[in-house]
Amino acid sequence: MRLLTLPELRRRGFEVLVRELGAANALRFLHLHAPGQGDYTRERDQWLSGLTIEEIEDEIHRLRARGEL
Repeated sequence: MRLLTLPELRRRGFEVLVRELGAANALRFLHLHAPGQGDYTRERDQWLSGLTIEEIEDEIHRLRARGEL
């Protein structure tokens, strides 16, 4: 299969989404993948500042045990 041009890929991909999900759900799906705002790298550094790898790992295990991940 040949690689599609980006405009062709966008058009055909949206056609598939609409066909499989319906127009409203296709748009909802696309909104899930819209680019966010802000500077994720700087914000992540603020969220994680002062935490050790072990503390982060413990939190991941805790969230998985509660079914939140």
